[in-house]
Amino acid sequence: MSFEIQRGLFGHDVTDHYAILGIPLGTDPKTVRKRFLQIAPRLHPDTCSAANAQGKAYAQQLMSRLVNPAYATLSNDAKRADYEAVLRTLHSRLPQQANKVAIQGALARELSQAANVQGAYLKALQTLTASQYDDLEQVLNRIAEISELNLVYLLKTTSGSASPARPAAAPPPPPPAQRPASTPTSGGETTGAREGAASNTQFVLRALRRAEELTAKGQFAMAMQELKDALKIDGNNADCHAWLGKVYLAQKQGTLAKVHLTRALAIDPRNAIALAAKQELDRATGGQTTGQATGQTAKTTKPQPKTIGGGKDKPGGGLFGGLFGRKK
Repeated sequence: MSFEIQRGLFGHDVTDHYAILGIPLGTDPKTVRKRFLQIAPRLHPDTCSAANAQGKAYAQQLMSRLVNPAYATLSNDAKRADYEAVLRTLHSRLPQQANKVAIQGALARELSQAANVQGAYLKALQTLTASQYDDLEQVLNRIAEISELNLVYLLKTTSGSASPARPAAAPPPPPPAQRPASTPTSGGETTGAREGAASNTQFVLRALRRAEELTAKGQFAMAMQELKDALKIDGNNADCHAWLGKVYLAQKQGTLAKVHLTRALAIDPRNAIALAAKQELDRATGGQTTGQATGQTAKTTKPQPKTIGGGKDKPGGGLFGGLFGRKK
């Protein structure tokens, strides 16, 4: 039996691992594992709902060809980071393809018209995943419906990361000064606002964790992207600015490092990450930015003749020198 799915993200040449496991985009690894352990018994030959050998064999195929690869990708830091980079790339292309997207599922069509995208997305997803693997004959159809939800969600969001923690864009978006104003409930605060604030916090925390792990592996470009995405959600997060400064410092981009470390300490003067990185920056530059330190060196060494092709590169190397100029 064919396992090919053409709807949702699958129709854009992306295997939707989140849809296969029936979890929201951007789900943390702990929840990924929890969901995997819920699915596994439903597809095991001894405990699945199949009544005959053919059905049990099909259940095993679902596990080996879909569920196991999805879990292997989303539970591994490096594979997950690469996969989410693919989703971000897809998301950047979706606005130009919006008129060509065909949606079959009723819940996905409802989501495309929803004002509170975040709440509607999670509610529709819960409806579809509750019995996703109960009827083995309907598993592929359920995955396709969930993937359509994911596709619509990405179309409706405003940023390039595949995470439901991102605020939804209700076109046309109101000016920033008007965004807090929404129709309140009797308690004075909209349910969507409370859900959005909580999910935004979760996204920032996940981004910080991923950035720290990527930095430890020397994957600075990906760490920077995680932190920049997080700052789009919370521009005044001291930890995000501190880590971004630290990443710039690791790439010998002292000027940019100083900008973010200064910002982090302005928000939280006791931020341990920023304080430690600032001390390292001061030691490296003598209390100046990289550009200033380089300029001072140029003044003191002015009498030396300038050679063509034989001189050493200046420290730092700029953005492209930092990202691509070093040996891996």
